[in-house]
Amino acid sequence: MLKKLQLKLIAIMMFALGSLMIVQTLTVNAISIYQKDVKMREILHVISANNGVLPDGYDSSAQDRLDDIFNPFGKFEITLETPYSTRYFVVEMQGNVVTRISTENIATVDDRKALDYACQIYGTKPGFGTVDSYRYLYTQNQGKGMMVFLYFRNEVREIATLFSISLTVSIITLFLLLAVIYFLSRKALKPVAESIQKQKQFITDAGHELKTPLTIISADAEVLEMCHGENEWTSSIKNQTSRMNVLVRNLVELTKLNEAQDTSERSNFNISTAVVETASDFESRAKINGQSLIFSVTPDIRYFGNEAEIRQLVSILCDNAIKYTDKDGTIRISLYKSGTSTYLD
Repeated sequence: MLKKLQLKLIAIMMFALGSLMIVQTLTVNAISIYQKDVKMREILHVISANNGVLPDGYDSSAQDRLDDIFNPFGKFEITLETPYSTRYFVVEMQGNVVTRISTENIATVDDRKALDYACQIYGTKPGFGTVDSYRYLYTQNQGKGMMVFLYFRNEVREIATLFSISLTVSIITLFLLLAVIYFLSRKALKPVAESIQKQKQFITDAGHELKTPLTIISADAEVLEMCHGENEWTSSIKNQTSRMNVLVRNLVELTKLNEAQDTSERSNFNISTAVVETASDFESRAKINGQSLIFSVTPDIRYFGNEAEIRQLVSILCDNAIKYTDKDGTIRISLYKSGTSTYLD
């Protein structure tokens, strides 16, 4: 029972922590993608507004850079290094005629490729878009069109790298947390285990202590009947002591059964023999009540399990059957095998 409770506790905590890790990883990567997109949009906008050229920019102060670190949603600002780390090309058109192609700031695109990319987006609505490995801004003003293409494959690699690193760190962290939670759960459940053990011990001790006075009371009732004859009072005493004996025995057996669940020894045994031998002990008791005990047991059925627990189960079933079956009734004990399953009725 404690093992199941521990596993359930670990599963709940790991589910909660795993959910938080997923949310954290997705949030961090979503913010990174948002920052990259804001950066590219701002650069494209500046180039388009500056007649297709990226300005030299300025060198922000240390405080400005510190503010940017702690404000992931802040506006991207062009610095002195931005023109040297930005790869872009520009295509300008007047109506349907290309008036200017600028590929000085990119090495992998010549005028022909630039014209091909311009033809791909010509006729589309002005605004931001993506074509191959380029983010572009298409603007039109009084018949003059400008297309600014910005290479963003490096940004995609950075995003993929960040996602891989964050996912790997999250998985490793979850495994470390699993080990910590497993260790702490054993510590946390230790008082519960001790409490359950004390409860079991109390029930066992109380059961043994109650057997003696119940036996004495029952014997005294029989002596009174021998001396003064049977009456309603002695009969009531005997009935109640008998009932108490059954309750105490069941309580002790239940405690032992719960303890045996964790330490039971399993083996391959002849369950047919075990059922017949155990149930046969109840034949005389059944005859006293005028009941018929009929066996329908398939011989030599092998079963892998705990033989003592099976015998105890048969004993409890037979005891209840005799107790709750009418006088002159029939009790049938059936054991058979169907496929790979064994059935006891």
